[in-house]
Amino acid sequence: MADTAFIFLHGFLGRAETTLVGKTFEYFRGLRAVARDMNVDLTVPQMRSRVGIEARALMVRDVISKIPSADIVLVGNSMGGLVARQVAAHHDPDHRVRTVATICTPHRGSPLADRALAGESRVPDFIIGLLEDAIRDLSVVSAVDFNAATPDRDDVEYLSWACARPAAEMPRWFKAREHYIFEREGSNDGMVSVESAKWGTFIAQERADHVECFGWSPAKADPSIQRPFDSQALWRRVIARCLQTPT
Repeated sequence: MADTAFIFLHGFLGRAETTLVGKTFEYFRGLRAVARDMNVDLTVPQMRSRVGIEARALMVRDVISKIPSADIVLVGNSMGGLVARQVAAHHDPDHRVRTVATICTPHRGSPLADRALAGESRVPDFIIGLLEDAIRDLSVVSAVDFNAATPDRDDVEYLSWACARPAAEMPRWFKAREHYIFEREGSNDGMVSVESAKWGTFIAQERADHVECFGWSPAKADPSIQRPFDSQALWRRVIARCLQTPT
């Protein structure tokens, strides 16, 4: 797969890798093993947390410039999906990006961001201030302008996946968020609604919350509700689908 490079882009407050007491934790837990097994070239760049979509896209552009592969596949989780679209639309002069795949991405914003900006969340104002650029870019209001300014390219295939769990299956710290979004937009993963996550060719709705979708389960295992979610199986499906030639 040397001619195709996969770049997975993390979400809002994510870190590509975090090292604590000598142990390294991946944002996409187990993704590197999946990439090795599927024989694909993988890069997971680190983007700064406090900046918005455009600043993150410029970081990804610089990463792409160092990758020799002819074709680039961008796979964005959550906010990373918006960054992927920005790169494809505005920072790929050689048209090397051929596929943009998004997982749990708020293409139409998340009402949680609007609530935080309005000072109606429990997050302290000083933290909102530190992260304001990023939060604003995740809002429903800003999504309208972003979508108008970020047209899909005819030579790029856009694929999307969504996640959702009913309220009864949500971990405690997601329950109120799930309810807030459900009242406004319907089924969701505790951060992003299914409708907001749809973009381009919608592939599937997975049974997972927003944290499970990148490999971490914030609640006790329960096989009866398919918890923990098999994120590695999802990434295998995403990679396999991205390697198909569009018809």
